[in-house]
Formats: sequence, structure tokens, C-alpha cells
Amino acid sequence: MDLLEREDEQRLLARAWREARSGAGSVVLLAGESGIGKTSLARQFAAGLTGGEVLWGVCDPLGVPRPLGPLHDVADDLGEPIARLLHTGAPPYEIHRVLLDVLGARPLLLVVDDLQWADEATVDLLRFLLRRIAGTRSLVLATYRADEPDPQPALRALLGDVARTPAATRLELGPLSVAAVTALVGGRAIDPDHLHALTRGNSFFVTEVVSQGGVGELPVSVRDAVLARTAGLDAEARDLADLLACAPGPVPDTLLPALGVGIGPLRTLDSAGLLARDRRGITYRHDICRLAVAGAIPPGGEIALHRRMVDALETLADPDPAVLAHHALAAGDDGRVFRYAARAGRVAATAGAHTEAARFFATALEHAPPDALGARAGLCELLAHELFLTNRLGEAIAACHRAIGWHRAEGDLDGVGAGHRSLASFEWYHGDRELAVEHAATAIEVLGPRAAPGTPAAALLGHALAARGFLAIQDNDLASARELHDRARAVETDGTDDALEVRLMLVDLVSSIMTGDAAARDRLLGALEAVGDQVKVEHSTCWTQLANLDVEQRRLDAAEKVLDRSLPLTVRWEYPICEHWQRGVRARLRVMRGAWDEAVHDADGVLTESGSLLTHTWPSLMIGLVALRRGGDEADTHLERGWDIAARFGEPLRLLPAASALAERSWVTGAPDARLDDVPALLAEAGARPGTEWSAAELAVWLRRLGGPDLGAAAPPTPPPDGPYRLLLDGEPAAAARRWAELGAPYEQALALLDTGEPAEAFAALELLDRLGADAVAAKVRRDLRARGVAGVPARPRTTTRTNPANLTARQVDVLRLLAEGLTNAGIAARLFISEKTADHHVSAILAKLDVPTRREAAAAARALGIVPDRRVAQPT
Repeated sequence: MDLLEREDEQRLLARAWREARSGAGSVVLLAGESGIGKTSLARQFAAGLTGGEVLWGVCDPLGVPRPLGPLHDVADDLGEPIARLLHTGAPPYEIHRVLLDVLGARPLLLVVDDLQWADEATVDLLRFLLRRIAGTRSLVLATYRADEPDPQPALRALLGDVARTPAATRLELGPLSVAAVTALVGGRAIDPDHLHALTRGNSFFVTEVVSQGGVGELPVSVRDAVLARTAGLDAEARDLADLLACAPGPVPDTLLPALGVGIGPLRTLDSAGLLARDRRGITYRHDICRLAVAGAIPPGGEIALHRRMVDALETLADPDPAVLAHHALAAGDDGRVFRYAARAGRVAATAGAHTEAARFFATALEHAPPDALGARAGLCELLAHELFLTNRLGEAIAACHRAIGWHRAEGDLDGVGAGHRSLASFEWYHGDRELAVEHAATAIEVLGPRAAPGTPAAALLGHALAARGFLAIQDNDLASARELHDRARAVETDGTDDALEVRLMLVDLVSSIMTGDAAARDRLLGALEAVGDQVKVEHSTCWTQLANLDVEQRRLDAAEKVLDRSLPLTVRWEYPICEHWQRGVRARLRVMRGAWDEAVHDADGVLTESGSLLTHTWPSLMIGLVALRRGGDEADTHLERGWDIAARFGEPLRLLPAASALAERSWVTGAPDARLDDVPALLAEAGARPGTEWSAAELAVWLRRLGGPDLGAAAPPTPPPDGPYRLLLDGEPAAAARRWAELGAPYEQALALLDTGEPAEAFAALELLDRLGADAVAAKVRRDLRARGVAGVPARPRTTTRTNPANLTARQVDVLRLLAEGLTNAGIAARLFISEKTADHHVSAILAKLDVPTRREAAAAARALGIVPDRRVAQPT
């Protein structure tokens, strides 16, 4: 039967399928309230599909969702690699990559039904596909309830991605009109207007009421309409109806004998129009039916039904622990909840569903035997790790303390020491460096006397020493870091702890990089590249440190390449702490590069998504600096917060750049800041440590611009001899400006040009500042020049000239000008000192903003908009 008032949606789906078959795949999200007809529309569309295969997966309303549930439903149809990877619990990215290959190999319609109940790993899979689906021959159709009161954060993020992605569409189904309801009523003695008002045009509600319209009085509620179908059921059929209502998803055919279900009750329920069957088994034809029947089960009756489900599921060869945990919880069976929730948590963690893993571990912990202190401590450690990965640091710290308490009560000092080592990391990310150091020291103190060769305590002590060494690096205390590294190396272990080896490599090579050892950087990069894509959290931390130091030491091209390689890995392997830190580092890099809009986008994302105070340092400072330079009102708020975070950590490579930001604000606004009076002392203490040369020199340059006193003994360590800060401090600003241009840092180049004091150089600086959109700084420079009596100061450009009608960023304008000159991506990259991959990203963004398909048309559009001068020879009239 044709669906009423769904013609537009059917046409759009048909067009999306045609485009997918031609190689332009896409994602369609079908939204609407429960019962509005989402699944019916999807089923009708799938039934009429030609030229491809339909795969249908469903998200079930479990208390905690099963990881990648919809993919498990269609694993056999997707082929052996997917089925094997799912069965073995392969990492998410391996599954994502193979699935993408399958979607690109042949035309497929992959349906994900009831996305509102999806687990985090399923949503992440869709986000992965969203960015890559355009190159496949498949269509992904996902349905979800738009009337859920509080969709999970992962789903909200997916909806945001859909809104920004050209290869995605969101369709929201509206209610039926009175005319459609009238057509469904037909000749029945039912008032269509009354029915429309009663049901608000909800398709399922309308059809339920209409189906009962010839029997007695019109039901006053849809629940009554559903329950009317159960009236007169015999005892066996009623028992089966109640049993199925307790199952959040289809009951497999193979489970029916263990449940004692015969053919008679199935036939009765089918005749009543309540049942549906799909490849996964028997279920209600709509979840509203299930909920209506479940709501009529007598109080306390559910317990026996859920126990029957658990007993039956345990007879299967490989039951899903998430489903078992769901039924065990509803049955009040603590022992089974403890066992199955813990198992489901491990499965979820392996699948990258860290939110679900944390919920499973928390559930298992709540139902663990009170006297099983060791088991409770172990669960708490697993829970703490998942909470850490999901940026719930306060909860992770609390869970870790609970685990330590239980380990101590058990007399397990190894567990106590391991807990303090974890707390050292958690507290540092949470913003309490002093407490982090205390925990690392406590771990070393507890484990040291127990670390006999070959014992578990020996390896744990190695980790504790490495953790303390890492904290020493962050404080630029490289002598202590080296000593701690050597102590850890001297601890005899069996040599099989790969995580410890990576942590020790980090302490060793990062401390050497901070002293300027280029060979150490090559060794670290080589070791990371040798690992390939199979990165653990420890490898991701190494990538983060490398990117951070490349930006700090102004290896901007190298930093861009590192981040292009490492950031996607943090997303693939679900390491949000590392992702947010690296995005903050990239925000700092982009500010230096002059890509301020992109920097603010990165920074805003981190401040919104990350619960780690550590990761907020660069985003706060970068948003503040961009706002300061542009004249934005929010500059003070973000700069003050950035300073507060840096002061809280007290680490030189946070404090020195934060102090430079305060100095720049005083320079731009003319407002004094008493905190700058302490800068000479800060330079004498923090700036004297190895690895701080660049940030200390930057701060010294800002003090000079403010007309500060001679630093004397507080002068910073000597910056690199060929570096721009060394040139500025030596009184060679023109040479420094040329060096900044070579590094690809236009704002710093403009400041160095101003430092020359020459009007012509100041005019060149103004052009750079205007192109960057640094309105507040440019206004200050114009005021200063006019106050000095300089003639011919260029006026502020018109807004349309400065920002351009195409809404390109300053960096995109630079790229477009070079593109118009006929340069390739490689040529653009060389001229702008960026990677070729980044140049390609900029070109793609420019084509999209100008809405043109080719580079030649982009150049023509640029000339038409006045972004690029039109040098074509005029033809005689």
C-alpha cells in the first residue's frame, strides 16, 4: 500500500540511490516522532529498490546498547572480513576501513533503524562514513526519533556533522494532514477531524484507531487501541505476549524452544496483528505495541519473565553479554549482572564504545559481591580508564581513589602503587600538577621496596618512574627527567611491557629534543612511523609531544605534517584526550600561520568538547589573542582564563607564552598590567631552563616593545642563532621579518617590520595586518604613525575589500591569489610554507565557497570579485 503524503521524501530517496549507484554515495537521516512512519517509509523504499542489495540493522532499546549492534545484524551479508573483525573484537578503525571498502565495491543500501538507541561506536562509525561516503556506490539510511528529550552527546555531534556535510541529508517526517486521515478512515463511522485531533496526525496512532473503528466505541487512547488486540488471548498466547514485551529486540528463532514457546501462541499473536518477523527473529511490529503490552504486565511480573530470558539465552553458543546484562538487571540477579556487565564492558571498550563501556563497568560494580574487594578494585580501575578516555576526569579520579582503598584493604600494595600512578596522570590532565607529582612520588615510594627482579611490582615501578619523568619534562626539569629515565631503565623486568618501553622512549627522546637535538626528533618520528596506524594511547601521547615541541620551536612546516598524520589517528582510535590536546596545538599553529578562523574553530571545539583543563590552555590563549588583534569583546575573558590555567600548572612552556599574551594586550590597548612587573623574575627562573629558548625570547621581545627595563641577568637563554627572535634582540628587525616570512608567520612578520621604525616597512606591515583582519592592531599602528607625523598613512580598507564577498579567510585569499597565478598545489605549498596536503584542503574549500568546479573558474571568480587584479588586456571598442 502506498504511504500517504510521503511522495517528496520518496523522490529524494530515489534520487540519492541513483546518485549512489553512479559513484556519489551519501547518508540520509530520516527523523520524526515515534510512530510517524520512519521505518515504514524506509521499508517501502527498500522493498522497491533495484540495482543493489539491502542490509538492515537495528539499534535496540537496551539499558546499555550493544556495541556496533546494527553492524552485527548484517555482518554475514557484508562478508567474511567484517564478520571476523566483529567476532574477534577488532579495533574500530579496522572495522570502519573494511566497511568503507565494501560500500565502495558494490551498490548497497545500509539501513540503521532506531538510531536514537545507538551505542557510541555505531554513531562514531556513521561519523566516519559521513566524511567518506561520497566516494562510494552506497547509500546509508538511518532513522531516529527526533522527539527524544535528551539525545546522547555522540548523536548530537553526528547531527551537527550532517548539517555541515554536502554528502548528507536530514529528512524530518511531519504528521498526516486531515485529508490523509480522511482517506485512511474511508467509509468507517469515525470523525476524521476528531481522530486527527486525538492522534495529532501520527501515522501509527491513526492506523491503530482506524483498525479498531468497527468494534464498539472509539478508544480514548492509542494504548487502548493496541491493548484491544490482546483482549481474549488464551493463557499461553498472553504469556508469550508478555515475554516478548520484555525483550528490547527480536527474539531469535533458535531461542524459542528454550523459552518453551510453541507454534500455537505464535499463530494466535500473529492473527491478532501484533507480531512481525525479521532476520533476527520475532518481535512486535512496532515498539509502541511492545511498550503498551509491557505497561499492562502486573507489578512484579517482569522479574520471572526476565529470568526466563536469561536462562534461555545462556543455552546459546555465543550470547551477547549486553543483552544478558540487560535481562539480568531487570531480573534482579546480582551475580549475573556482575558477570555479564563486566564482560560487556570489556567488549564495548575493545569496540571503542567508551561511554557504554563505562556504563557497563559502573553497573557491574554496583552489583559486585560486597566482600569481593579485589574484583571491585579491578572493576574500578577499568571504569576509571574509560572515564578518563571520555573526559570525565573528576569521576575517573574518584573511581581511582575507590580502587586504591579496596586494594589497601586487601593488602595489595601493587594495586595501591598502580592506582597512584594512574592518579598522577589523571590529576595532571585535570589541572592539578602539584597533586599529580605527589601521586607519582607515592607510587614510587610504595612500589620501590617491592620491585624485585621479575615481579609485577618491578614493571609497575618502571611505569611510576616514567610518569614522574614525564611530569619533569613538562616542567623543563630535564636533569630530573633524565635521572628518572635511567632509574626506570635499571629496573629489571621481563621486557614484554610495550607500554613501558614507549613511555621511556618518550622521556628519553622528548627531553633530548628540548635541548635542540635534531637527531632525537628524527629517532622519535621514525619510531612512531614504524608503528604505523596501530597506535596505543602511549604512541598518541608521543605524537602530541612531538607536535607541541615543533610548534614551540617554530618548526611550523614540520608541525603541520605531524598533525596531519597524528590527529586522524586520535579520532580513529578514540583517544579524545590526545585529540583535544592536539587540536589545541593546531590552534596555536594556525594562529602563527595567520589562519585565524580555522584556529578559532579548533579552539572553540576543544573548549566545548573537552573536560580536561590541560587541553584548554592553548585554545583559551589563542581565542583571546585573535579577539585582541581583531578588536573582539571576548579577548579579556579568554586571555585571563588562559593565564589562570598557565599559572595553575606553573610550567614554563605555558607560563611564558601566557605572559607574552598579557604583554601583547598591554601593547595593543595601552593598558598597564601589574603582573608584567614580575616578568623579569619569571624569565630569570623559568626562562633559564633548557627548552624554553623560544618562548623566553618571545617574552623578552615583548618587554622591549613595551619599553621595559634592560633585563640584565634575567635575560633569557640564547635563542637559535638564525632564529627571528635572536635577530630582533640583536637589533636586526628587517632580517627578522624576512625570517618570519620564510617560516610562514605573517603576523610576526608584520610586527618585525614595525620594529624597524621605517614608514615604508610600517606600510608593508599594515597591508599584512589588514589582510589578516587584525583591525585593532592596524588601528593602533595607524594612530602611532600619525602621532609621529608620518604622511601618507594608508587608510583602512573597505570592509568588502578586506573580507571579500566570498567570505574567504585571509589564508584562503593568499592561496586563491597564487592559484590565479597558475601555481599547482605543490607550488602554492612552497610559496606559503605549508604542506601540499594543506594547500589541497585550502583549494577544495575555496572551490566550495566560490561554488565553482575548476581552478580556472575560481581564478575568474577571484578577478570578478576584485580579490585578484584583472590584468587581462582590454580589447579596443
